[in-house]
Amino acid sequence: MQLLAGQITIPRTRSREEQLGHLDRVAERIRGACARETPDLIVLPELAAQEYGDDAFACLDALDDDLAGPVVTAFADLARELGTTIAFGVARYADGRRHISQVLVGPDGRLAGVYDKLHCAQFGASGEAAHFSPGERLLVTEVAGWRVGVMICYDLRFPELARRLAREGVELILHPVAFTRDFSFASWHAFVTTRAMENQLYWLSLNRAGDNWGQSLFCPPLVDDDHPPLAFGSDEQWHWLTLDKETVRRARQRLPLARDRRDDLEVLPLWRPD
Repeated sequence: MQLLAGQITIPRTRSREEQLGHLDRVAERIRGACARETPDLIVLPELAAQEYGDDAFACLDALDDDLAGPVVTAFADLARELGTTIAFGVARYADGRRHISQVLVGPDGRLAGVYDKLHCAQFGASGEAAHFSPGERLLVTEVAGWRVGVMICYDLRFPELARRLAREGVELILHPVAFTRDFSFASWHAFVTTRAMENQLYWLSLNRAGDNWGQSLFCPPLVDDDHPPLAFGSDEQWHWLTLDKETVRRARQRLPLARDRRDDLEVLPLWRPD
């Protein structure tokens, strides 16, 4: 699989006009990156369609989308134009609630998957729970013959979610994020590396660009001296990533976690002193 990851700069978006201008500029940068070759999948960060923070969240009436609005339409048209799948973050309105969602549109412009963030962060620099509701379902979809799962930012901290996706045969996890440099930033990469290795799959943790953001991370299924994670810088960057199923197979063969994992840990007795 050829994947294009865009750690993009996201400007002020407090109105639909500002948002659509931002989306037009992103589309032009994507077209430029794909001028010579079209990837199988283009990935953008959490809430890629808008600014992140309380000021923008106060303007959600002007920025959200219900899967038939201007944000999804813009990316669907671009996916159809380029003949590829695009995964992007949007504030999604459904059934009287808003979700932080990652939406996938396929090469035909049709919806290829929707994932609503399961855990809304309400700590440090994150104030999501006052504006968004948690999702109620998982997403596993197929892109170019690959089983792809999605989780968003804070979901990373809950290992059961990645484990469930791995049990569903996922080979790549898309992890769009909005990690700013509060106290949680320092441990983010360690969690990504751990989740990729313990589940033996590719993991793309993709942030927005900026001095207070950036540092996206792409991890192979087995990190060693010859296969380190790829760390982005802080500025806007577009990285072409090649994923190979043989790499997944070799990682699982070399480190046989599936063979050695015990399924009786929950029922094992706990030793206590007399």
